Amino acid sequence: MSTKYKRLSIQGHRGFPLHLPENVVVEILLRLPVKSLVRFRCVSKRWCSLISDPRFSKSQFRRASVRSQRLLISSRSGIRSLDCEAPFEDSSTPSVLVVPFQKRGRYVSIIGSCNGLVCVSLYSHRDYYIWNPSTGNYRKLPDPGISLPGRKYWHGFGYDPSTDDYKLLVANFRMPPSRESEGKVFSFKRNSWKRILRGLEDPGYTEDSAGILCNGSLHWYLQLCREPLSGQKIHGFDLAEEKFHEIPMPSVEYGPEYVCTQTLSNLGERLCLIFCMSTHFQIWGMMEYGVIESWAPMHRVGYFRVEPAGKDLNPLCLSRSGELVAMKHGIDLMRSNPDGEILEYVDDFSDCDSRVCYATMFVESLLSPYLCLT
Repeated sequence: MSTKYKRLSIQGHRGFPLHLPENVVVEILLRLPVKSLVRFRCVSKRWCSLISDPRFSKSQFRRASVRSQRLLISSRSGIRSLDCEAPFEDSSTPSVLVVPFQKRGRYVSIIGSCNGLVCVSLYSHRDYYIWNPSTGNYRKLPDPGISLPGRKYWHGFGYDPSTDDYKLLVANFRMPPSRESEGKVFSFKRNSWKRILRGLEDPGYTEDSAGILCNGSLHWYLQLCREPLSGQKIHGFDLAEEKFHEIPMPSVEYGPEYVCTQTLSNLGERLCLIFCMSTHFQIWGMMEYGVIESWAPMHRVGYFRVEPAGKDLNPLCLSRSGELVAMKHGIDLMRSNPDGEILEYVDDFSDCDSRVCYATMFVESLLSPYLCLT
């Protein structure tokens, strides 16, 4: 390619090629990967303005036919990312991400991910950030001003399509004998916190928990007593109405092989409940949201080795081929096929010097943490 042609290709009228109409170039750009678009902002002022436009970002996200699912892992050693579709052996050196707001000696706790935006915190009750790992843009939210000195926290981050608004829920609970609780929800569009007056329940024996986003609601699994066959429920928070509601548990016949209920997850846009059995993990999915009869077995995962009861499984996503990617024990990474056969297992993948790590899935997007303020 001649030097002259290169110059014409990038320095035409208003920054676009002379031989292509502007609307055609826009259509081409809308189909490009996010990483390419981030680089192409340097082509010209016009391209930078176009690609940075919130309307372009939303159009690009809606029209992307295939979005790359990436795993985000936060540990004391930092935050790393890898492609979930690629074999783990090809991802043995995941990219280390620069986190400009991270403070020395503090974990970056991952609360949730939605549309390429990731909500993280440095403390349980303050220092919340909305971050786009693909572009590096971030926004610090005002602190909620939680006044109750709680011991357990709920967090949840999600998108309300009915109002085109992103929201963050923070709730805390005092340990027994006190049953006090306090909850607040932050709306991007209101740009303020609002107190939640009703619906907060004692989480019982559930530890600090990030809500699972599905069907416009955040969800938590509650274990209200130590008996594994009683006192279980799923608590939901509707992001549009900003109200709590209860989700029906599946009607499962608990046999002698049942050990305990593990946790919730979102797999394939379905709310899922993970059961720990004596020989395997069983994942049930709610095929039709809110309908108790639609709960059905969806996936099983065999044990990698003989394990004591209660070891945790954190399902993260289903690949395009239907394989399950999950973390176990908070630090090990595994992949299994729909029949439950473990295809890959990597011990201590997070290279964590403690047994506390955070992981979530995110998709690459151009969406800005400030998009609701434009």
